[in-house]
Amino acid sequence: MSLFSPSRSHHAFVLFLWLSMLFLLWQHYHGLNHMPTRPIGKDVTAAVSQTELSSSAPQPEDNTSLDTISTFSSQRPKQPLPPAAINGIDALLSSIAKTSLYFVNGVLPPSEFNQMGARLQIISTWLEARETLHPKLSKRQIESLDSHIERAVMSLFPFIRNPAQPKNTQPFSTLRQTFKNDTKGIVLVANKINLRYVCHLIKNIRTVLNSTLPIQVAHAGDDGLGPSRRRFLTRLGSNITTIDITQMVDNKPLDLENGGPAIRSFAALASTFEQVILVGSTSVFLQRPETIFDTCSVYKSTGALLFHNHLYGKGDNRDSHDFWLKQLKNHDPSPSLKASRVYNEGYSEEADGGVIVLDKSRLSTLVGLLHVCWQNTKMVRKGCTYAFGQGDKNSWWLGFELSGSPYTWEKRYGGTIGSIEEQDQGMGNGENKKASKHERVCGNTILHLDENDQPLWFSGTLLKDRKNTDKGFLEADKWMVDGVFQERGLERGMDCMWGDKVRELDAKGKEVIEESIRQAREVDEGSTRFVAANIN
Repeated sequence: MSLFSPSRSHHAFVLFLWLSMLFLLWQHYHGLNHMPTRPIGKDVTAAVSQTELSSSAPQPEDNTSLDTISTFSSQRPKQPLPPAAINGIDALLSSIAKTSLYFVNGVLPPSEFNQMGARLQIISTWLEARETLHPKLSKRQIESLDSHIERAVMSLFPFIRNPAQPKNTQPFSTLRQTFKNDTKGIVLVANKINLRYVCHLIKNIRTVLNSTLPIQVAHAGDDGLGPSRRRFLTRLGSNITTIDITQMVDNKPLDLENGGPAIRSFAALASTFEQVILVGSTSVFLQRPETIFDTCSVYKSTGALLFHNHLYGKGDNRDSHDFWLKQLKNHDPSPSLKASRVYNEGYSEEADGGVIVLDKSRLSTLVGLLHVCWQNTKMVRKGCTYAFGQGDKNSWWLGFELSGSPYTWEKRYGGTIGSIEEQDQGMGNGENKKASKHERVCGNTILHLDENDQPLWFSGTLLKDRKNTDKGFLEADKWMVDGVFQERGLERGMDCMWGDKVRELDAKGKEVIEESIRQAREVDEGSTRFVAANIN
């Protein structure tokens, strides 16, 4: 039976353990076994210390540093490696070469999320080994290791190749080079359908909150967003640019023009920002987005921050849960998964994808993002991802979980921001009938708080109901979290929450919403004139 057989997913780690044992044996037989070591799982070569390998043994014939042409590691002084150690590393490289060839030949079917995660964990180990061993390796060894890593990565993620560079032999390294050091920014996705909401969001961020973070607006070719519409967006504020994702990744296996939310993960990957706040078009901020970068300790601890949906539909959505459980079989759950009420108690949906925060400078975050992107390729999303979830929402946590990449959630599940509404006569049954005028906050929104339990942002747009735009703009002066969620709990088609304290939105929050609505009305008028004057 194959090492990566679906019925024996835990065997994916046998290779990893075998490689680790090879390295430890090398340590023992070449006099390095007395060194203090750390677990090889997170740093496969931590046992190779700078001191122990800088012996008086002769240097390899070629110890030319490739730091200047590679982004896999930072520049560090190169020290000689004993000949016996060279042989041990060569054996390790040989094993990596065979495994990468297996990845090339052993193509995974779209349903094997677990096995993709296992392979990514192995590749992550190689990358960590390269970063640790780089100062000790010869030019030949570095080139060999880079070649094996690139071959393995491209076998799993062929979309990484930039279509303008078809002969590039190091597309993964090239991609990482495009991330500009120490940059932070906001990434939005725009198309003809959501253009109105993207305009509202830009005015909310740039004009009302005066955020200075640069904004990149991603789109899928001219068919997704024509030149005139792109010009209109970039004139809504300062430091706004557009990026065509189909010109940055290979779109053949993606079909992003027809992929709906699939483009979001690729926009995060292709963005030149090292740290990204990926924002959905229906989101509205109540505080400046940079607050997340500046003050969110849980984001700083893991490099990946996700936000919860409402808790609702307990016992529903069994097909999705069964699929998740199948993929998580024999998987060691992360602390984030262990704390999940959706996973443990059977609620319907876990994630609100309106804001995703990523630090791509962290190898673990980048590896997790690759899994998310794979889930949103055309074949995988049509066969599995979107069949067992609402668009791309659950691909984020599942991708990070299965690839062993640290991630964290906000501490509360989604709340509601809106206004107090009376209980409709005859609405609800059982517990829901207890809801009263004084307990229910209603609005088609999902509210999220900062670490001080103050409203940070919400999804749902500035409209009362984006499914019926004739209802006008949102009325929002109250909010609630930790209550009982009622989907479409009013005849007027509004979601509600009851059962916890009704809180008054503070004066600053009310001002932000009022001014955001005023700006939205102005941009609506401008876009109406624009549409009349332009056809693309």
